[in-house]
Amino acid sequence: MGNQKTDPKLEQALTRGDLAIRQANSVRATAVLQALGKMVVDACATIGVEAFTSIPDGERIYDPHDGLWPQKLLISLDGPVAEADPDELRTVWLLAEKPSVVFRLEWQRADGKVGRHEARPFAMVAYITDVEVPWSDDEE
Repeated sequence: MGNQKTDPKLEQALTRGDLAIRQANSVRATAVLQALGKMVVDACATIGVEAFTSIPDGERIYDPHDGLWPQKLLISLDGPVAEADPDELRTVWLLAEKPSVVFRLEWQRADGKVGRHEARPFAMVAYITDVEVPWSDDEE
């Protein structure tokens, strides 16, 4: 069986379309992390704690890797992220391949191990901030 020729215009259109889909999905993942960061900052403010967030390289186009979007939300409760001790930062990723929005949080525990917690948005905000959130993710 011979090689089937693909129309160059079709190939170009499909390649552009695939890139547009990848870019839109990556932008969505970054936007969801930004929204969570705003929720954390606002929740912390209600208890008089200043939270700082950053999404390094969030504008790049990514594809999910090992079930996570590579963009990460860095959270510091000890001053600006750039000036914070790396061991004091909390890192949040958006899980890919989930039907609903679920995040994974990682932080450096006092015993030297990495702590992990997975939750939906409201539960994650409550976990990070220790703020009593008046409703849960189940009520969406």
